[in-house]
Amino acid sequence: MKKTSVPTETYYSTNLSSDLFRLTPLLPVSLENALGFDAATILKQVEPETKSLILDCRKMGSYDSYFVIFYAALEKFCLANNIQFSAEGVTVDMKEFLRLFGSKNDLKTEIKKQSFFVNYLNQIGNHTINILKDTRDFIEFIGELILKMLNLIVNPTQIRWRDFPLHFTKAGVNALPIVLLIVFLIGVISGYQGAALLSQVGAEIYIADAVGISITRELGPLMTAILIAGRSGSAFTAEIGTMKVSEEIDALNTMGFDHIKFLVLPRVFAVMIAMPILTLMADLAGILGGLLTAITALDLTITGYLNQLQSTLSYWDVFTGVGKSIFFGFLVAAVGCFRGLQVRGGAESVGKFTTTSVVTSILLIIIADAVFTFVFQTLGI
Repeated sequence: MKKTSVPTETYYSTNLSSDLFRLTPLLPVSLENALGFDAATILKQVEPETKSLILDCRKMGSYDSYFVIFYAALEKFCLANNIQFSAEGVTVDMKEFLRLFGSKNDLKTEIKKQSFFVNYLNQIGNHTINILKDTRDFIEFIGELILKMLNLIVNPTQIRWRDFPLHFTKAGVNALPIVLLIVFLIGVISGYQGAALLSQVGAEIYIADAVGISITRELGPLMTAILIAGRSGSAFTAEIGTMKVSEEIDALNTMGFDHIKFLVLPRVFAVMIAMPILTLMADLAGILGGLLTAITALDLTITGYLNQLQSTLSYWDVFTGVGKSIFFGFLVAAVGCFRGLQVRGGAESVGKFTTTSVVTSILLIIIADAVFTFVFQTLGI
């Protein structure tokens, strides 16, 4: 037997029977009409003996995300009270809307837990891809840098020469004390290591050969380059990276300045010119360190040490080290500026790329030194 069947609100109408409750929205079920479509208030009208609840959407018209909430509340109520729920007049668009934004179960995707081994391999793969991308970008940057360096032969005024003395002072003059100290101590250490062996065979005089050749050909330029990478290369990355974060480089490009010629080339030339000078002074410091060891540990005279050094050490030994140092300087400055231009985001990115700059520079320096050693050995230099 039917009970009252009259519209109870201007927002909706209800039709109740002994086992059926029909709800018909008359206005759009939207956030604007949320007070009129309060699901808790409407569902109070449902009788305990109701077996079925029907939502009739044919007169509803438009709807928004609140319709999803309203629909889900009705569905949840029916599920909790063992009432059959259904909807009539639901269009294809409504079904798609409810499917996308409705039940979480429809959108729920099962996340498979991968093993540590699979995750580790994925991480290796991602790092490999990043390294290959970095290598490609660095080769492109080096090519662009070399082209603009050659372009200076035609038009040398394109570079900002006013910045050159400042960068030369920072990268060369200010680095001299630490370079001299480190290479001097390297000479002392090498001398003591060689003295322990040479004294066993009575060949103490050859300590001048060991220290002189190792310092001038390898340790002098190598240690100088590593120190400049940690000192000046990282500074270049931090400076240019900070300019990148603060959008100063974008401003330069907007004003028509080439940031490579304006920022990078003065730094590259400063380091390339400072490196051979620092290397020559470092060679002298390392040889003096070996002399100190020869005098104190092997009782050699200064004259004997220098005479043996003069007879053994050739100009090629010195020039090969100086030549390598110019290339090392180019690598250090180029990597420092390249990493600075890669900075994205904020201060954290500056610190990250500064660290990466030092690691990359040292790695490339050692690789380049190994290649030079192989080439010089093959050519008999």
